[in-house]
Amino acid sequence: MRVGVLHQEPAEASRLSVALVRAGHTPVAFTNGFALHDALDSEHFDLLLMRWDGAALSGVALMHRLRARQTAPPTIVMLVDEQTPGGIADGADLLIDDISDETAVIQALTQFTRPNINGVPRVEQFDEIQFDSGSGQVVVRGHPVLLTAKEFALALLLMRNVGQALSRDHIMGSVWGRRDSPGSRTLDAHIAQIRKRLMLRPEQGWRLSSVYGFGYRLDRTSG
Repeated sequence: MRVGVLHQEPAEASRLSVALVRAGHTPVAFTNGFALHDALDSEHFDLLLMRWDGAALSGVALMHRLRARQTAPPTIVMLVDEQTPGGIADGADLLIDDISDETAVIQALTQFTRPNINGVPRVEQFDEIQFDSGSGQVVVRGHPVLLTAKEFALALLLMRNVGQALSRDHIMGSVWGRRDSPGSRTLDAHIAQIRKRLMLRPEQGWRLSSVYGFGYRLDRTSG
């Protein structure tokens, strides 16, 4: 992968870049968010690995700018720590603790981007909805639907568990790698998006409903 690395500390940006090269990727390091922002106008990156803060256009601020664009941004992986305000980096596709062991960071990236893990099929079909885990594409009744990486993972989790109520903590742990935080609306916002984009409504044969005080459940209806 071609990876844009943003970290305001030059030594950290260099350290992560060296680890990425060893893992077979092609990193381009930045210590200024504005420089990375400008580079995206002319360069292609498969993934952005960014520290959440920064004096000159932080990783979080750059993420929001990219999310506001009409075209889909690269996969965004955010480095966070104990100083990160709760929920501020929830728009990222993956959150990783900004730890000193760069090997752990690379392992997390590899696990996140690796298709067909543990024999799970690359393409999975659920009636008229098809998920391609290799490309991250969803096709609904023959029409491709654009989802973010988190929306894709959430929708696929629900589809694999049709008829079962899933707790908020289970969903957050499976998709975001952490427990649900009190007052967070991250999951609810993502549920609303996939309900709309995948047309998960009773008239289309699906019912995606909340389970009061517990979580969410996806059911197949008669249509």
